[in-house]
Amino acid sequence: MSTASQHTPTETASSIHRLLQKLEAFRALLLEEQDAIRSLSFGQFTSVTQRKSQLLDEMRGLEQQRRHEATQSAGLLPSPSLKQQEADLVVAIGHTDRLNRFNAALIGQSLEFLQGTLRLWQRSPQSAALYSSSGTVVAGPIGMVRAKG
Repeated sequence: MSTASQHTPTETASSIHRLLQKLEAFRALLLEEQDAIRSLSFGQFTSVTQRKSQLLDEMRGLEQQRRHEATQSAGLLPSPSLKQQEADLVVAIGHTDRLNRFNAALIGQSLEFLQGTLRLWQRSPQSAALYSSSGTVVAGPIGMVRAKG
């Protein structure tokens, strides 16, 4: 057995551990993304999206490394702790995927809300003007606010 093969299970365990840490950080970003979606904070949403993209690139690199290490140790029996780490990784991936899909549904609902609101505003041009030219709020018909001249 070569020295490289003897170290591979430890390296694989280390790669899995780093992947689990990155997934945990990604889930934290998904929760932050939920806040941004719910509050319609486009600046926060953009920031989270950029950080998620960077983290995904890091995770892809780690996964590629893990797969290479797994190929190198294909003839060795994995230890029980390595098997447990791999199982933990599968669970973490599933949890992250569900959270990501939930966020996608929230984004869809937010878009529907924004589109509906936009349609309401487009139907009544008067409803778009909430303030008069002097900056005072003007009440419109049926409890609506409308601007005067």
